[in-house]
Amino acid sequence: MYGISQLSSEQNIMVVAFPAVRQSEGGPAGYLSPFAAAGVNMDMICQGLPQGDVAAMSFTTSYDNWSIVMRTLPQVTAGKSGPAPLISGGYTKLTLFGQDMPNLCGVASRVMEIMAEARVPIHLITTSSVDISLLVAAEDEDTALDTLRQAFAL
Repeated sequence: MYGISQLSSEQNIMVVAFPAVRQSEGGPAGYLSPFAAAGVNMDMICQGLPQGDVAAMSFTTSYDNWSIVMRTLPQVTAGKSGPAPLISGGYTKLTLFGQDMPNLCGVASRVMEIMAEARVPIHLITTSSVDISLLVAAEDEDTALDTLRQAFAL
């Protein structure tokens, strides 16, 4: 139904957010490359629409990478202006997959409606042509999964 054929979840997720990434200070590469070099597997990389030279950017990773992230942050932020990074944990990533999604309109909006009806706040959204990933608080995981399974007959 609605092109969704699989639903998965990944627990123990943290978010690393940079409120003001400047293109003039290396842009996303200047922020992401040091984490990659340190062995942090980043997911749900998201950049907002730039306002001049500045855009907000965030990524998720396993909370198991907490110590690596904390050791790498000084290297990432050295010489850069702007507010401090925001780091938080306690999230679950839900991924809805559907091979038919590229040919259907409204799949993502239906997912958002379902989460709104279930009163599950979505903290981050990323999509591709065949999947939709949602970051929800860990305490909302069961409600979100149950609601999505029911809505999409999974």
